[in-house]
Amino acid sequence: MFNLKNPKSQIPNPKSAIQSGFTLLELVVVLTIVGMASALALPTLGDGLRQWRMQGAVRELATLFKFTRNQSVAQRVPFQVVLDRARGVYWLDHPEKFALFDPERGGERGIRLYALPAGFRFGEAAVAGIPSAGERVGILFFPKGNSTGGEIEILDPKERRYRIVVDPLTGQARVHR
Repeated sequence: MFNLKNPKSQIPNPKSAIQSGFTLLELVVVLTIVGMASALALPTLGDGLRQWRMQGAVRELATLFKFTRNQSVAQRVPFQVVLDRARGVYWLDHPEKFALFDPERGGERGIRLYALPAGFRFGEAAVAGIPSAGERVGILFFPKGNSTGGEIEILDPKERRYRIVVDPLTGQARVHR
């Protein structure tokens, strides 16, 4: 409320407004603390981002396996997912001509290439329980929902690995760490 006896009591003192700031020493101390905290946190943040990228890449491939199985059942034709281990790319192959073809010409058949993030690579691979040493690997999905089955490893730059297992009886893809 306004004080009628002392109207000046409501007017702020201009000197107190000037003195309410921070000193240079206080600002330097705060900035030093923030700098030290960020120096400790940044390496941890970098590992977290790499882990998120790894999980995203694994989820994307597992989702493509699930999508391929569903398309095979829905359209009643076999489909396959092909992985080019040397280039770190993979794609869903159309049923007209199953071939482990050159991915550079995939656009001619309407095939969309997916790529692993930079620094990530495919590791060990097995199809139908048989380890594959080939550059290209294909996992086939059939109209009844089953598949040839397979296991694919994805490795990050620090050699941490995830494994995706496609069950031959159900065609379901599961991620293992």
